[in-house]
Amino acid sequence: MRKPLITLAALLLTSCMQSPPSGPPGSTVPPGPTDGRLYISPQPEISPTATPKNATDNVWGSAPNIDPHYGGVLYEGTAYQINSDPRPDLKDGNQPLRMWVADPNDGRTERPAIIFYHGGGFAMGVNSMASDGSMAYALDYAKRGYVVISAEYRIDTTLFGELRPNGTKPSLCQWVQDNNAPGDPTYDANLAQCSRNMEAATRDALAAVRYVRANAGSLGVNPDRIVVSGFSAGAVIASNTAYQWDNVGTSSYFPGDTLSPVDSRPNATLGASGCTFSADGEPSATIDTGDVAYSGIASLYDQAVSYDCVRHTVDRARSMGLHTEMTSYCDTALHARELYLAHKYATDLQWTHFMTRELGIYNDIEPFIPAPLC
Repeated sequence: MRKPLITLAALLLTSCMQSPPSGPPGSTVPPGPTDGRLYISPQPEISPTATPKNATDNVWGSAPNIDPHYGGVLYEGTAYQINSDPRPDLKDGNQPLRMWVADPNDGRTERPAIIFYHGGGFAMGVNSMASDGSMAYALDYAKRGYVVISAEYRIDTTLFGELRPNGTKPSLCQWVQDNNAPGDPTYDANLAQCSRNMEAATRDALAAVRYVRANAGSLGVNPDRIVVSGFSAGAVIASNTAYQWDNVGTSSYFPGDTLSPVDSRPNATLGASGCTFSADGEPSATIDTGDVAYSGIASLYDQAVSYDCVRHTVDRARSMGLHTEMTSYCDTALHARELYLAHKYATDLQWTHFMTRELGIYNDIEPFIPAPLC
């Protein structure tokens, strides 16, 4: 809980592993006793539907623009360059925020919901909500019975640093992480901007939780079973919603938005390569006893994220008595989606068991047991 000072970074939470087998059922990864049940495994009778990629009627809210390049050329002079910003036009200085929904289409109501956030260093990922990778994850979990919402958050498309030989530049937040120099004017200014960008994204995610909760009936979800998840920067967002859920800001996102911290609090969170970190490198003081359970995966040698951030976040959360799972892969540098795909079966089992236990869906899931980190 608690209002953040400034946050930085990316990763979080359960066992320390030397890249164990993570194949399909029947492999050397033993299946759990509840593998075949709804919300644990894909259900053969479920055929999910999804919002079309080119949808124009999927705006759920709006918030003040933070991107100085909005509506113009993005990532100019780099291999990422986009000549025409594909995002909707600003309205009175506010950015419309969209969502793509993967619905099990199974006739059930009161279903658990997962709100998913893409990565990109809080600078990349324009329109990634409907990308093949995001929607593959959404449809996979919709096939298990979850309503999965791939949601947009505000990003600042500013890149910073020297142009690399491959024509790319680091995101502003990545540059800050790679060039730790407190007291240097350029570093301090970039840190402040990166922190603002992360706070904006976190507030967008908390608002999305409020929106889903307020519209639970029309979405067919249980308002007390809302999970926030993400990869990379999206996992930072998920972690921050777990530990900074009262940092809602002052902007109303949608008609009837109450800005209630209680309504902003998710019921569980998931992440691949994400954490909550304070600017001084110490364990985040925002993590408190009333915060939310988190389950994640991380790699020791991840070059996009400091594993120290994982340790700090997990140790602090566990010291507060929070259920904080972290599967750490101690012999690899794989990051976010690549780490998830390399260990998909094991991670899906971890996350579905975690959700069905923490959301109170099943009462016979194995109990939470904190495992060591790398």
